[in-house]
Formats: sequence, C-alpha cells, structure tokens
Amino acid sequence: MKKWYIASIIIIIAGIVIWFTSRPGDAKEEQTAFFPQVEKVHRGSIRVQVSTTGTIEPINKVEIKSKASGLIEKMTIEESDHVNKGDLIAKLDQRDTKNSYDQSVAELHVAKASLKQSESDFKRKQELYKKGLIPAVEFDQAELALVQAKAQVVRAQVSLDNNDIRLKDTIVRSPISGIILTKDVEEGQIISSGISSVSGGTLIATVADMRQVYVKADVDEVDIGKIEPGMIAHVVADAYPNEQFTGKVIRIAAQAKVEQNVTSFEVTIQVDNPTGKLKAGMNVSVEILIADKQNVLLVPNEALMTQAEMMREIASLKMAMGESEKPNKTGNGQQGRPDTQRKKPEQNNSGQTSGLNRGVIIKQGNDFRPQLVKVGVSNFDNTEILEGLHEGQQVVYTFFSRAKASSDQFRKRIMSRMSMSSGLKKRKSK
Repeated sequence: MKKWYIASIIIIIAGIVIWFTSRPGDAKEEQTAFFPQVEKVHRGSIRVQVSTTGTIEPINKVEIKSKASGLIEKMTIEESDHVNKGDLIAKLDQRDTKNSYDQSVAELHVAKASLKQSESDFKRKQELYKKGLIPAVEFDQAELALVQAKAQVVRAQVSLDNNDIRLKDTIVRSPISGIILTKDVEEGQIISSGISSVSGGTLIATVADMRQVYVKADVDEVDIGKIEPGMIAHVVADAYPNEQFTGKVIRIAAQAKVEQNVTSFEVTIQVDNPTGKLKAGMNVSVEILIADKQNVLLVPNEALMTQAEMMREIASLKMAMGESEKPNKTGNGQQGRPDTQRKKPEQNNSGQTSGLNRGVIIKQGNDFRPQLVKVGVSNFDNTEILEGLHEGQQVVYTFFSRAKASSDQFRKRIMSRMSMSSGLKKRKSK
C-alpha cells in the first residue's frame, strides 16, 4: 500500500511538469502579459509644501538684572504676568543709598550757601579795590575764594546726582512691555550688581514681547533648496490643533547641523501672535508653502524618466508588442537596426533641447516615442510641465512585467494542482 501511495505522488508531479511545459498558449500569454499603462496630460492645480516641526522662541527677550547690590525687600511679579515698560519688578533695601543721597543734599545746600557768601565778599572787596582802599593781594584772595565756592557747588551737585542714580537703581523696572517668562529670585534674597559683579550679576527675571514670535524649524537638506526668504508658512501648535497661525520665512541658516547622520538647516519663521496664545518653547508643526499653482499641465511623477531610461523602456515595449521580431528595411533593401535604436528625443520648436531636462514616453496609437520636457514644481503625485507637452497627449507611466504575470499564473496553477492532489489523497485514503 505504501509503495502504491508513493508512486501516485510521483505520477501527479510528473503530470504537473508535463502540463506546464506543453501548454501551447503559454507563449501567447507571455506576449500579451506586458501592457503599458497610460494617462492623459491634463490641467489642474498643484500645491507644494515642505513639512517640518519647530519650537516657539520670543523675538525680543530681555534678562532683567539690577545695577545695585543688596537685599530684595519687595517683588511684585510672578511668572506669566503681563508688564508694561516701566512697571515695578523689584525693590531693594534703600537705607544705605538713601543716607548717602540725603548727605549729598545737605552738602549741596552748604556749598550753595558758601558760594553766596563768597560772591558777596568778592563784590565788596572789588569796590574797595577800585577805590584803592585794599591791596591787590586781598582782592585776589577774594576772587580765589569765589572760584573755590563755585567748584564746591559743582562737586556737591555731582555727588547728589550720583547718589540719586544709585537710589533709583535700587528700584528695578521692566525695560520693555511683555510677559514674564521666568522669575529667578524671591523677596529676602541678596543679589549682586549686574555692572560691578565679575559674574555678571544676579538674574532677577526674564521678560519677552510675545506679540510676534520666531519659529525655529529644522529643514532637511533635500528640501532646503526649495525654500526662500519671504515664503508663507502655516504653523499649528500642538496645544491648539484646530487653529492655524500664519508667518513668513525671514532667515535660512548658512551652516548645516548634523544629528544622527541627518543633515538639516535651521529656518527662522516670524509669526504674528496678537492673542498671545503661542508660548515660548511650544512645539509646532510647520508647512512652508513652496508653490500653489492653478490650471497648469500635469503628469504623474512615474512618467518622468532620463533619456537612457526612455530608450530602454521603449525597446522593451517594442519587444513586448512583437516588433522586435520584425526586421527594419533600409533604403537598399538591407536589414537595419530597430527603429528604437535610432529614434532621438524630440526637441522643442526652436530645435534646441536646452532647459528640457527630463523626458516622457508618448503613446500615439500603437507607437511609442520619447519626448523631452521642461518640468516645474512637483509634489508626491504630479509634476508641472512647463514645456514639451500639450494637453490631451498620452504618456506611459507604468509597465506590467511579463515575468511577474507568468509568475502569478504559475503560482495559481500550482495552488490549483495542490488542491486537486489534496482531494485525490482524501479519496484514496477512504
């Protein structure tokens, strides 16, 4: 029984092989399994965008420090508060600076009084000197005392002004209108001056004008050549997925940066933020509009080829259609090379191919010919045609492989035979 079972399997396999190798229609199926897929050149709209991600950064950000050193007595701000230019941020202990200021005021009063006395003494001695009642030495001494009194007034005034500045420096005010991003100190903390300290002084707070913001986005080097300053960009924050903000490209970095073997360039986009919804550090999605064209000639991206690709594909088409078996006759009746070896891509009307940098295969009836074209912008699906084609022409853009068709047919036959043999085994086992 076992020998009979093995012999049955061998007979079935041999039958399958003979059936595959002896079918007369296989050659015909292979020849008809290769067909070009075509599409008409049509007019339509094309929108090209470069998508990336970025973060929000303030345009005008100021770190607030104090010119004076001392103890913070009062803080009037918290993070996210809105402040106007000149609003109080912090107040330092003023006792020492106030004492120096008051002393300068008193010294100025004394200097002015002394000046007044010196002026009166000078006038009196001047009259006496004119009448010859006092010697010249005494008059000169009176004149010197007057000059010294005037100088003392100037010194006292300068001292008062300096102490007034130091007193005002103990009150820290906002230099701009904006939002408090960070609050870095608290009441009771001793801070150092931002002017006299070697370390640059203690940071009190950071304020930024957020009515306009920057979006810093990294664009892949493949797309950076498409972007130019002034292009419109649409920004959507992760926090507001249903709201779109509009900006424009203002700067493209000249130096690339490489992270994890990916080369990119930083693009800066200025975005209006009148409502203040965009916060510093937010993550955003960015779409930079490269082109938005209407009523232009379009072809599928798959239809575009190089000259070498066009000639190779046309030769394959000719062979698939059976034309490779038809010899070409020359003028003297001799056989020549196939027409696909001689045909050149068509030029434009002026006979020049400059600017026609890509090509397509045009289908005319049962004939195929190469055509150089000048392309414009392209997206994931279509490419704009600037020159070389006109509306309604048919271009080849996909081929069905004979090998793939034969492979599919072979797979179906195998599955069918396996199903048949499986049924036969079941019947035999019964």
